Amino acid sequence: MATDAGETVAIDTTVTPELRREGLAREVIRLIQEARKSDGLDVTDRIALRWSARDAELAAALTEHSALIAGEVLAVEFGPAETAGGRPEPADVREHTDEELALRFWLRRV
Repeated sequence: MATDAGETVAIDTTVTPELRREGLAREVIRLIQEARKSDGLDVTDRIALRWSARDAELAAALTEHSALIAGEVLAVEFGPAETAGGRPEPADVREHTDEELALRFWLRRV
């Protein structure tokens, strides 16, 4: 809370679980955009993206905010990895890992 010239402003800095999941989703968007760039994709290229998260909260964030993430990164397919080995097919898929978030994701141009 701060007061100046007769005006008082109060800010609630509580990070709710919902707000934390939204923040995680935005961090994942940043990671995917960096991966798109490093993979040489054009800004307008559509992608297919699969992910694997070891953290339950991150998985919940990816599921809850799937439409937001897919829209921001131009993913026409977005969801958890479904193959037994954790690596989706086909072979032209590029794998990316972020150890800090315990996230692996695979993308390919469609």
